[in-house]
Formats: sequence, C-alpha cells, structure tokens
Amino acid sequence: MIYRVVNASRMKQVEDLWDYCFEKKDDPFFQYYFGEYCGTNNWVIGGFEECDNWEYLKTMVHVNPYSLRIRGKKQLAPYLVGVATAPEARGQHLFEPLLKMTFDVLRSQEIAFVTLMPVYAGIYKPYEFAYYHFRHKYNMSLNALSEVSRNSFAVNLQHCEFNKELLAPIYAEFVEGMSGVPMRSEFQWNKLLAVNAAEKVQCVVASENEKFTGYMFYKITDGTFDAIEFIYLTNETKLALLNFAAQHKSDAKVFTWLAPAWDKTYLCFKDQSLTGSLAPFMMARCIDARRALADIKPEQSLVGEINLLLTDDLIERNNHMLKLIADDGQLGISSTMEVEDVTMGMGPFTQMFMGTFTASELAEAGIIKVKDFTKLSLLDAIFPKMRSFNNEYF
Repeated sequence: MIYRVVNASRMKQVEDLWDYCFEKKDDPFFQYYFGEYCGTNNWVIGGFEECDNWEYLKTMVHVNPYSLRIRGKKQLAPYLVGVATAPEARGQHLFEPLLKMTFDVLRSQEIAFVTLMPVYAGIYKPYEFAYYHFRHKYNMSLNALSEVSRNSFAVNLQHCEFNKELLAPIYAEFVEGMSGVPMRSEFQWNKLLAVNAAEKVQCVVASENEKFTGYMFYKITDGTFDAIEFIYLTNETKLALLNFAAQHKSDAKVFTWLAPAWDKTYLCFKDQSLTGSLAPFMMARCIDARRALADIKPEQSLVGEINLLLTDDLIERNNHMLKLIADDGQLGISSTMEVEDVTMGMGPFTQMFMGTFTASELAEAGIIKVKDFTKLSLLDAIFPKMRSFNNEYF
C-alpha cells in the first residue's frame, strides 16, 4: 500500500469513494465540496494499491484546515473528515498506517492537535482520540416547546440573508473565553454560509435594545424543525428563538436541537421525558504533546512541580517523561528520569488540555494513573476546566 497526498489526477477516485460512503454526487453538499473546496483548500491523504501500472484508492482521510483557540491561544488544528475505506479493502487494517502518515505530515508542520466528528467513536478511540466537546440533545414534539418558550416584546426577530458581517460578531461574543473553539475566519464563514444556502437552510436573527443578540440557522425537513446552529447571548433571546420555532406547527411536528452542554433549558420542563440527554459531539487528539505544552502559561501565583509520564501507542515520538515546573507565570518543561507522579495517555491528556475534564476528574474516573495524589491539584490549576463549543461539520 502506498500512502501519499492525493493529487488532481487521482481526485476522481476520491469523489467516487465519497459518493459510495457519504453524500451522492447529485447532493448539494457534494457539489459544493468537490466543485469549490476539496483539493484546493484542503488535503486528501490516501492509501493506494498498485495493480497493472495503475494506483487504486483504497482508503482516505480529508485534512481540512482550521484554527482553534485552545486555552487562549490561536493555533492550527486540522479537522479530519471523510475517513473512508473502499468496501473491498475493509478488514485489512488500513486505517492505522493512514493515520500514521497523516500525523507525520502534520507534526512536520508543527501542528499539535487534530479534531474529528465521529459517526462511530469506536473506530477512533483505539487510536487515542477522545471526546472533548459535548452537546445537550433535545428531540421532542414541537408542541412541547410551549413549556419553555416565551414571546418577548423585548426581543425583535427578523429573517435575514446569510450575512457574515452581521452574524460573525454574535458568534465571536458567544464563544469568547472558550477553549477548543473554531476561530471562524472570513474564509470559514464564506464556506459555512455557501453550504447553508445550497442546502436551503434558513436564518432568523434576534436583537435586544438595538443590539444583535442571537441567531438560529434552521431547516424544516419531513416534519422536523432542526435548529442547526443556535447562538444566543441572553436567556431572553434564547426563549424568543424557541418561541419562533414553536410557531411552525403547520410545517413541523418535531423539534431537534443540539444545545451547548451547559444549557439549562431542561430544568424548565415539567415532563422529564423532554429533558434530553448529554451526548458526545466532537473528538480531538494531541499529536505533539511537547509542542502543545510550550504554549501553556500558568497563573502568576502558581508554584509547584510534577513528574508527568505521557504515553502514545501510535506515535512513538510522542512518549515523554517530563518534569513540569510552574513558577512566576511560566511552565518549565524538561525530560526527567525521576519516578512519575501521574501517567496518562493521549486521550485523557487531550481532554485535560482542552479543558473538558480536570486531572482530578480523570483520576476519579480511573482514566489516568496516579502515584502521588497531592500533585493533582497542581495539574488542576495548570489546566483548569473550561467551556468548549464546536459546531463545524466539515
């Protein structure tokens, strides 16, 4: 098997494999993705089998560029999509060498993290991807929204065309201070809005006191009102947008919404069957731990040291025995031969780094090994828990 970045002469095979595994060629998303985006704005890394002087694509991953703000620092963190294997090549364990090739390429470009949205997380967990962003999933009768929505005269709602100049500041304020959040550039906004327009997604914008305070991208399909992106800066705006959805009873019977994990709308339902549930949404993986740690700046007052053993079963160069020393707002990082205080693999390290869980929470869950429990408070202080948000689909 030959693994390489796919060039234009092999892109037809990429399109055929995508058509087999995902959207069909007549789908609006497919036409946008391969007509305007793929091969020009991203990479595709493929595994090819050579036969009769021709190379046949057997497996692939698309590497889509993104910048995430992780603990206050903007950094490149590609989004892996379109992971697929041709049906005749399945069961041949082609994914691991494809990942290794991909990670080698990305590490050479000084990239520390990658993300992906799993269809089935069991494919990725053996390779030390871990959930870092969760959503609260609501799926209910549209009539049930009357329990939590409110028609507020303080909130003005209006349909609008997709206008990034209007929407981008709302999004930016919503995600301020979060970790692992995509920093939508003009290019990313143009990409998102172009796909929304192609898929006939609609947009309603909310304002309070002449300030825009929220928006909802939504689509009504087969009797379901789907809130695709629902951003709100105030609770009053959230209730008004829910009320907007509730008014579509002639068009829909069901309401779906993947709300932020911290959303507390469920507290207002009288019927507990409507309260929804927490669901994993996005996974991430650290592919270069030392590079990631170099960006950490502890609080000025934090003083302490810990011996941290980091393990990686896939990337040999990502195994480290490190001494971390916090002092005067800096994090000293050096290799050490001393006995480890805490041991963790790349999955829990990623979750701790992103701010999804603290080291103490991971220890309580039995996901990391701890020899000296007095050191956990130092890790908790270096890597405090943070909110995350990521609503990118490709």
